Amino acid sequence: MKGQKFAFEEHDTFVFGRLKDCHARLPDDQQVSRHHFIMEANPPDARVRDLGSMNGTHINGTKYGSREKGETPEEGAEREYPQVDLKNGDQIRVGRTLLVVSIEVPAVCCQCSCDIADKDRDQCIWIGGTFICAPCKQKLAASAKPAKAPEPVRCKKCKKDVSKEIGEGRRGDYICQSCQAKAEDDPHEILQHMIALLGDRDKPPVIEGLKVGKLLGKGGFGAVYLARRKKDDAQMALKVMLSKVAVTKQARETFLREIELTKQLKHKNIVTLLDHGSTGSAFYFLMDYYDGGSVDDLMEQHGGKIPLSEAAPVMLQTLEGLSYVHGQSVVHRDLKPGNILLAGSGSRRVAKVSDLGLGKNYEKAGFSGMTITGGAAGTPPFMPREQVTNFKYVKPTCDVWSIAATYYNMLTGQFPRDFRRGRDMMQAVLQSPVVPIRRRNSSIPSRVAGVIDKALAEKPKDRYQDAGEMLKAMTKVL
Repeated sequence: MKGQKFAFEEHDTFVFGRLKDCHARLPDDQQVSRHHFIMEANPPDARVRDLGSMNGTHINGTKYGSREKGETPEEGAEREYPQVDLKNGDQIRVGRTLLVVSIEVPAVCCQCSCDIADKDRDQCIWIGGTFICAPCKQKLAASAKPAKAPEPVRCKKCKKDVSKEIGEGRRGDYICQSCQAKAEDDPHEILQHMIALLGDRDKPPVIEGLKVGKLLGKGGFGAVYLARRKKDDAQMALKVMLSKVAVTKQARETFLREIELTKQLKHKNIVTLLDHGSTGSAFYFLMDYYDGGSVDDLMEQHGGKIPLSEAAPVMLQTLEGLSYVHGQSVVHRDLKPGNILLAGSGSRRVAKVSDLGLGKNYEKAGFSGMTITGGAAGTPPFMPREQVTNFKYVKPTCDVWSIAATYYNMLTGQFPRDFRRGRDMMQAVLQSPVVPIRRRNSSIPSRVAGVIDKALAEKPKDRYQDAGEMLKAMTKVL
């Protein structure tokens, strides 16, 4: 593999080890563990975490991870290892294998934010660690004003200099980590700040026609509020998300263009996206509101798991919605009980798949920050292995696994894999086998269990190939 290059131009993962599903595979090197380390790239940022390897991962001569003498791989994986943020020129060594990190940042004018082609760089001014393009250079010359170093990037909320926090090579709109932490504790403050900014625009967006009410839920993404549309008093859900990284104009436009495509999706079993917009590094999404809460809430009401008689309609309805989505060449990527909403109750309950396109496109744009090596709590239990090893190219079979894991959780109160306390969650996703569902709950009919177990097959080719196939199989057994 000497001389081989691995390039990352968007959010992606890189697994190093001996097994076939590793991106860089050294099957005959005994210094290398099965899954040795994982790197997550969110350009221009990158982060490495050792996965409980036998010999550790050396970064610039410092060893990270490694099992204690006499520990098995399973015992070594019982704890989470330090993760290291990488810089340009860093060296990663495993045994005699050396990988060198090179971070190449595209040239962008600090005055007008336009991209600068390599061939045009000699016509630009290099000042203050960035470029001023030829047209801006000419404007400066015409005004007879000297070129000044660009203003530092400042937090849109508290105005402090965040140039070091966002990292070398990033510019754009950003809310600092301190303000983000406050937003997670009290998201209403950020919401009010965002509405004030949106109100400054010439054409106020739909959010200006809303009366924002109580907080419905919050987390690392931001928050969801109950809102009423002033013109007709209709109830809606308002979701606000804060980017974990600085947001450029180009990245924002690309993301909102992708979301506009998912806005066209209409089905009785999916949540309709009514409107969306952004200001700075904050985004809002206006959706239909449903009074039945989520499957998560329903599980809690039943003490942790739902009887099959009550779960069956929810299972069939979500598969109908997901089948429609797959038919439109869309992959959800983040299916879990909290993303299945419920309208009504009892025999009139209707299940709705929510957050279509949001998680996938937010992550692809890099706005979510590090998700595999960062804070992805709540998602790994519903994540198939290929979502780690084939991060960018997930297919409908990925959703099939995740929806089956959701049903598994609904019916048993447990996850398909064992996630023991203190164990590295990514290690479990990569190496732990799926436990057949009847071992968790023997009362589940064998034919129903057979459909769920097939959907949870480790190899995508052994699963149902999309939600439509799984719907046909599940309809026959329920």
